[in-house]
Amino acid sequence: MNSFHKAFRRRAPDTFRSRVATGVVIGSTAILLAACGGDGGDGNPINEASAPAACAALNGRTVAANAIGEPSTGAVVTSATYTAAVPDALNAGGTAVVQGLPNYCKLLVDIKPVDPAAPTTKVQVNLPTVWNGKKLQQGGAGFNGVLVTGLTAVPNAPADTPLPLSRGYMTAGTDSGHQTAAGVEAQAFALNAEALTNFAYASYKNTHDVAVQMALAYYNQKPSRSYYFGGSEGGREGMTMAQRYPADFDGIFAVDPVLNWSGLQTFGNWVGGIRQQAAAWLGAPGKIQLVHDTVMGACDAVDGIADGVVSAYKACKPLADAALAGRRCASGTDEGAACFSDAQLAAVNAAHSGYSFNFPLANGVTSYAGFGYGGEGLAGNWSAWMTGTVAPTFTAAPNAAGLGQLFAFGNQYVRYFIAQNKDFNPLNYNPDNFQARVQAVSAQMDATNPDLTAYRGRNGKLILKEDLADTAQSPYTGLNFFEAVVARMGASSVDGFMRTYTAQGLPHTSNGIAAASVNAPAYGIPGRFDWLGAMDRWVEGGAAPADQITAVNTLAVAPYSVVASKPFCRYPLYPRYVGTGGASGSTAASFSCVAP
Repeated sequence: MNSFHKAFRRRAPDTFRSRVATGVVIGSTAILLAACGGDGGDGNPINEASAPAACAALNGRTVAANAIGEPSTGAVVTSATYTAAVPDALNAGGTAVVQGLPNYCKLLVDIKPVDPAAPTTKVQVNLPTVWNGKKLQQGGAGFNGVLVTGLTAVPNAPADTPLPLSRGYMTAGTDSGHQTAAGVEAQAFALNAEALTNFAYASYKNTHDVAVQMALAYYNQKPSRSYYFGGSEGGREGMTMAQRYPADFDGIFAVDPVLNWSGLQTFGNWVGGIRQQAAAWLGAPGKIQLVHDTVMGACDAVDGIADGVVSAYKACKPLADAALAGRRCASGTDEGAACFSDAQLAAVNAAHSGYSFNFPLANGVTSYAGFGYGGEGLAGNWSAWMTGTVAPTFTAAPNAAGLGQLFAFGNQYVRYFIAQNKDFNPLNYNPDNFQARVQAVSAQMDATNPDLTAYRGRNGKLILKEDLADTAQSPYTGLNFFEAVVARMGASSVDGFMRTYTAQGLPHTSNGIAAASVNAPAYGIPGRFDWLGAMDRWVEGGAAPADQITAVNTLAVAPYSVVASKPFCRYPLYPRYVGTGGASGSTAASFSCVAP
């Protein structure tokens, strides 16, 4: 590696945004970066000329069951394809960049089950010809069932940040041990015990182990570092790895993780279905907008600026609850878009109050936190998750088009994971009638163990981020988990290995809200930050992320000019407006992270 490449390698993480002035040239830069080992590390790049043959030689390679941590009957490479590098290119409309990839070996692997009736676990492992010595595993979404390729960006990555594979990381992903099929509800896999265990935790451990074996076969060495990045279900997977397999991953990033998975699905079936039947449905004309406007009127300016974002989230609850109560229709029945009927107001309050169980879930958890306030009227937020376009009913097609996603996900959990009967009516569900089954599933699925002593002991690093306008899952679940970790391990101990951040105004796993979006500031809500670079610097050099980091929205094409910026604050801090002289809320410099 010549001196120019060495210098470029050292400064690369800080120059993604500035390295191009015009044109679309990230791909060539990404390949250059990969040629220098990505973000650093002790990789042993395979010889360029021999790489295609070395890749092809992996086809049919097997991995013995005793080399895979959770029960299986071994694994086999079903396809090994050497893929030539492609540069970045503009899409057909010239509105965004289709990111390129370097030369790499693409492996498809089957991990075979113990139970002949259980599905195979599908895995993809991507081995860059020029490797930085590190492995990145990417998490899934929803109920999975679709192969995670490992060829996409990690959550919240800026538009000008090369894909992980182009940064030199070998990458891996899985379908979590089952495959969706036409005409079969996606959750039917849970009727098979081994498939459920794979979805809960085993497939992610086994994917890690198989990927390590593939690195040994191709590079003749194991990865020097392993990272897990994911959001939502993928975030749960990452947090599960920290709790169940603390020796495997050096760094884990989880955004909006569904930690209390059992609580969320029960709450979703309840608040999205049971509490919104008939006249209580909040999808009636104008009701979501009324919630949004009422909350904004009560809480928007508490942070020092009325900018269309609730930032002072801890101060908002009593103000918003009182303002929403003041919107009750005088008759108690629905009088139109300017007020809530008693039934509708009860549903709104249920969304914010959460759900309590009469028995403990895994790790002694007895409740599920309610949603926060703000952003209800953003596109795809309450309209998608809380209400959908049709009121909840149970028919022969319980997941008919238009149902709110909280109820759709929740009723699938009730029918397939708990009742184990697809015809069970979820609108009649009471967890008390299924206590033993609920607790058994919770013990497998929920990532709520606050004792991370083993993960800290192996010098692992953990970054948790919660989007505070999230209504696919409660952001307070993650924040409450962090508080439980601190209570269990002590603040000084946790400070050495875990960081928790909040993102004001953003819905579930959002990369940011674009300028001119409905119910958002004119300049949008920033949401992008290079978490992978930050994690790698923390793991490799001990440089922990700052208490205040800058999230951005940029143009989608070069030169990727910043449209807006705002701080992500380390919990429990929040961004308070400190601008003067008409300074805009569109710049991070106008805010300071302060205590609530």
